[in-house]
Amino acid sequence: MQLTPFDTTIWTGRFDTEDGELGNRIHQIITPFKDGVSNSKVIVGFCSEEGVNRNKGRLGAKEAPDTIRKVLANLPVHFSNQSISDFGNIIVDENLEAGRDKQVEIVSTILNQNNFPIVIGGGHETALGDYLAFIKNSPKNSAVINIDAHFDIRIPTKNSTSGTPFYEMKKYCDQNNLAFNYLAIGIQELGNTKALFNRADDMKVDYILADEIHANFNRVLDEIKIYIEQFENIYITLDMDVFDVAYAPGVSATTINGLTPFQVKYILKLLKKSNKVKIFDIVEVNPTFDRDNQTSKLAAHMIYEVLRD
Repeated sequence: MQLTPFDTTIWTGRFDTEDGELGNRIHQIITPFKDGVSNSKVIVGFCSEEGVNRNKGRLGAKEAPDTIRKVLANLPVHFSNQSISDFGNIIVDENLEAGRDKQVEIVSTILNQNNFPIVIGGGHETALGDYLAFIKNSPKNSAVINIDAHFDIRIPTKNSTSGTPFYEMKKYCDQNNLAFNYLAIGIQELGNTKALFNRADDMKVDYILADEIHANFNRVLDEIKIYIEQFENIYITLDMDVFDVAYAPGVSATTINGLTPFQVKYILKLLKKSNKVKIFDIVEVNPTFDRDNQTSKLAAHMIYEVLRD
């Protein structure tokens, strides 16, 4: 495990100096993270695919943080009074557990200083460290919302931690006498076994099927509104395989009949508008299998929605 700092060679792009501040792009306003600063959106890269590797999945997700940053850098700024900084990357080797310990330490520091972490994975093993930092910072009246084609509640084995983070979150909460509130949005019936649906019911997981979103999107938005009214603190994790393969070919596991960018964008808008979201991460972009950087561009656009005021 190693840390790499803010990289000025990545945060580059077009300059429209003739337009002054109205022509700014993100690479012109982002700064290196400084310890002690508050009220900032802080980007952290978690360069890990060890969970995918242990599950014998398609490798390449560890390259995603910098690939997504390069796209994000050149997006125009349509918000004001925003402080955006970049911590740099946590580079994870085979020792996923050591990388996660460092992740929890860094994300906890960012949260404790009243900042908003935006963590770019990596595989979905990214989520467990983010959740541990989140729940330690906000142990009461909190929920995790996973926008994903999969429940990711498989039981961990010696050689696999892929698809397990939410099971591990539940185990942590049980051990520490904490409520585990989990809503999964975009679940694919054919992407999860009957055993996983049964386990979701046993764990009292709330979930919304992708088919329900396609059938009546407005009703689903109303359901989400009702759900989030119960909580004060929310952690959002967005797995890019929730999108249909037509929109997101560069992921660790592609999805048929997935969600559209429009649908996910407005779910994020709704959640962000609640002012209850404390942390966001985005995972499972795999640049190795992407087409014309399409999936990284889509991921950058989703991050942009979270960066907005």
